[in-house]
Amino acid sequence: MSILPNLMPLYFCDMERINKPENMKRLFLIPLMLLATLVGAMACSEDALSGDGQEQTAPGGNEEGGNGDNEDAGNVEGNNDRYLVLYCSRTGNTERMAQTIRSTLDCDMIVVEPETPYEDDYNAMLDRAQAELDAIAQGNYPAIATSVESFDEYDIVFIGYPIWYSHMATPMQTFLNDHAGLLAGKRIALFASSGSSGTGTSERDAATLVPDAVFEESLLLTSSTLGNMATRIPQWLESLGASREEADAPDAASLNINIIAGGQTVTATMEDNGAARDFLSRLPLEVTLEDYNNGTEKIFYPDPELSLEETPRGCEPHAGDITIYEPWGNVAIFCRDWPESNSLIKIGHIDGDGINLLQGTESMNVRFERQ
Repeated sequence: MSILPNLMPLYFCDMERINKPENMKRLFLIPLMLLATLVGAMACSEDALSGDGQEQTAPGGNEEGGNGDNEDAGNVEGNNDRYLVLYCSRTGNTERMAQTIRSTLDCDMIVVEPETPYEDDYNAMLDRAQAELDAIAQGNYPAIATSVESFDEYDIVFIGYPIWYSHMATPMQTFLNDHAGLLAGKRIALFASSGSSGTGTSERDAATLVPDAVFEESLLLTSSTLGNMATRIPQWLESLGASREEADAPDAASLNINIIAGGQTVTATMEDNGAARDFLSRLPLEVTLEDYNNGTEKIFYPDPELSLEETPRGCEPHAGDITIYEPWGNVAIFCRDWPESNSLIKIGHIDGDGINLLQGTESMNVRFERQ
């Protein structure tokens, strides 16, 4: 390097002057200054490479998850058809954001994938990303393997991507370019991950690609804020007015439930007491019923234990009775009659001969749900 020859005169200095304490101190500082200069030059080189000095903002880096290897990734149908999450994620951070949005809203999700997967080699991947961005600037978009026929049913379409060289990742740019007409007039909420760069340029990319969409407030998580994802995303969704669509609640006064096991359903009627109301409030509930006392009972342990307020103690259980054994806190469904006990609390009864479904000594998976 050109700065190294400048050190040569030091070797020909007057040794007496070099050995003076103040001159020795100056001589010691010179290599440190050179080291700082070299480190600064390397940092500038990284900035030029990735756009913000963070590898994970280029299409690779150190995000967890690999190239779509997450077994939970991919197209998912939810029960809340008001929202759609669309995302591309080369290495995992944006995917994690998309998964959090989807699980919070219980909505549909689609991953946008390039037609040709990105290279594993990091430098080759960077070269391709830069070439694709240059091609987009000339109006040529890289091919993708994802398309959507209609967005009519969705109130908000969430668009997620990593930031590459300050721009929206190229697969998502292609997707927006291909679907601009279908997205006209739709509410779009952008979310992105980056090392440290902002969303300004990528927001302009989106507005140029889909000029007739209505863009909501964006969400950006950087390497320093990804750890706050669990709180930041729900807060952002709340600010957009996006919420989980709950199913119509059953009649709170109803004491009737279904018990489903092995594809068969029987009904039961719960008591009107505090413990039964607590049980009803937890439905639907899926548990494993374990055999107890050689086929006498089927039991499970609710967590936390059911509240016993406003609940009378003591009963003589008959086949089909749903009870609580107070000393242990377990629910016990009696498959045959049993002597009276002050420690047993009745909270319901299986209707008719429905107890036949639970009889036997094997364990079984059961779902309780309100009618």
